[in-house]
Amino acid sequence: MMKKIVFLLLLLPLFINAINIPEKYPSYSYVLKEFDIDETYIFEPQFENFVAKNEARFKRFYRNSVKRGKDYMPMFKDLLVNDGLSHLFVYLSMTESGFQANAKSPMKAAGLWQFMSATAQRFGLKVNKHIDERYDPLASTNAAMKYIQILYKQFGKWYLVMMAYNCGEGRVAKAIRKAGTDDFSTLMDDKLKYIPLETRTYLKKIILLSMMGERIVTGKTEEQKEIKREIIDGKILVNVAGGANLLKFAEILLIKVSDFFDMNPHLTDYKISEDISLVQVMIPQDKFALYQAFYRPPTLEQIFKTKRYSNLVSHIVAKGDTIKSIARRYKTTPIDMIIANQLPSEKLAIGKLLVIPVTKDTFEKMIRY
Repeated sequence: MMKKIVFLLLLLPLFINAINIPEKYPSYSYVLKEFDIDETYIFEPQFENFVAKNEARFKRFYRNSVKRGKDYMPMFKDLLVNDGLSHLFVYLSMTESGFQANAKSPMKAAGLWQFMSATAQRFGLKVNKHIDERYDPLASTNAAMKYIQILYKQFGKWYLVMMAYNCGEGRVAKAIRKAGTDDFSTLMDDKLKYIPLETRTYLKKIILLSMMGERIVTGKTEEQKEIKREIIDGKILVNVAGGANLLKFAEILLIKVSDFFDMNPHLTDYKISEDISLVQVMIPQDKFALYQAFYRPPTLEQIFKTKRYSNLVSHIVAKGDTIKSIARRYKTTPIDMIIANQLPSEKLAIGKLLVIPVTKDTFEKMIRY
């Protein structure tokens, strides 16, 4: 009898830690399908043990991340879906940074998507003494989406994309060759160790946070509704032209300078360089009316004086034309074209007549040829 009691006591921790994942996280099937993972993975003992041991800790991490990321999550999800990606990749960013906009790793990866400087510049982000766009929520998200799409073209499965995002394309390709398969369970096996422990943990964390997030967003309890309200309530992005004095910008919006820079860690100076055409900054929603009423971008006359434009030339929008491609052709900038034509956005209709500000040198070359 005593032996039976001792045996049951030894088994007690297993019963305490046991967790019915499908019952607790009914979104599991959807989450795994979105990441190209067979839904039977939910019953893998290694994953069950991971959830049992880490659920409480990651639940706290999730809630803290949602509070910090309420300004970013709706925007990130919209951008991801519009780019043909699953909105669940928002949890990759959450895993990377916990939505701390100024996050920096010991390896010097930075921002909400944790880009290294070289990778950031590879995908078009500016990293210099004037600005570090790894901290820009919109620019860094666009760069992350480009990277994710390139990784998908290389590997063809979303879970391989996430692995490569964490440990690199070369490491994942080597693991697949060594394993002789790209099967998820095989690569994730803690005994076989084809993929580094950090990356195996990274994937499990993204899956668990995704299941938590989807469960909370669709939940009905007051606690869950409150989290949903927090996500919806946030700040907005507005455009500020190059050369702007950000101290004066914060002043006209009645925002403390320290608060403004806390919201915009990608800005590294009190003035936006003249060499930068346009920067997007985050402001509180209730300050948008002040932005519309009092922020004045430079006039065409001021632009002509600063950039030494001498003439306006006409251009009829053709198929495939974009603001950026036209600006490159005429050696001008997109923001100068937007202001010259009073465009409400960067979208162009075929056949539309544009006026393009050009320098004397550009104008003379056009006449010559």
